[in-house]
Amino acid sequence: METYRGRIAATTKRAQVRELLEQMIHSQLHPGDAIPSERRLVEQFGVSRVTVRLAIADLVEAGQLERVHGKGTYVTGPKINTQLHLMSFSREMRARGLEPQTKVLDAEEVRVDAETAARLHLRTGAPVVRVERLRLADGAPMALEVGHYPSEMFPGLLEQDLNSLYDVFANRYNVWVTSAQQTVRAESADVRQASVLGVARRAPLLVQERVTWAGEQVMELAASHYRADRYRLKMDLTLTGAG
Repeated sequence: METYRGRIAATTKRAQVRELLEQMIHSQLHPGDAIPSERRLVEQFGVSRVTVRLAIADLVEAGQLERVHGKGTYVTGPKINTQLHLMSFSREMRARGLEPQTKVLDAEEVRVDAETAARLHLRTGAPVVRVERLRLADGAPMALEVGHYPSEMFPGLLEQDLNSLYDVFANRYNVWVTSAQQTVRAESADVRQASVLGVARRAPLLVQERVTWAGEQVMELAASHYRADRYRLKMDLTLTGAG
């Protein structure tokens, strides 16, 4: 592999190491690939370990790299800028030129607790279908989603293709989304979320909780945990009053 020792000026070592790492990311590596170890980079670039760590930290902060505790530092995947709107994950990814993929991790009929029942406008203990899915874009994990759907509204849902639920609701049940209420919050990844999404435990996640209506009926209660390093929320704001 090429040696970069002679290309690094003493006064700009950190910036030049960062630039060389960026070149490596874009020309030699792919999302999910590990970068060389710090020791190898020290030898390759002819700089101190402190300089290498600072350059890597810059790229982690910029979202180009991510550290996984006990494993190494990896190239991040595609980043999605999104606005709060009613659009399925698959359609949103295709609109951005990415290939969506869904993996159904679990699907079963359960009895809802009081809190979930209240949000779905159901009685406590009513049957719902709980679906857990992993959402990917161009093969990279983007979000872990758990949704609850009233069994009475969607009989036989477990027998359907659960990869694109909104299409199933429209084509099989003649139920269309008309409105939704969505909240956004931050959360740290637990052990299972970290494993499924390929991030470190306690890595930041962007959580979108959504209650979806079909006319006057609540048809969905869903929580989507997005990788914060691959998903950004964009909002257009206007001033509505002075002061």
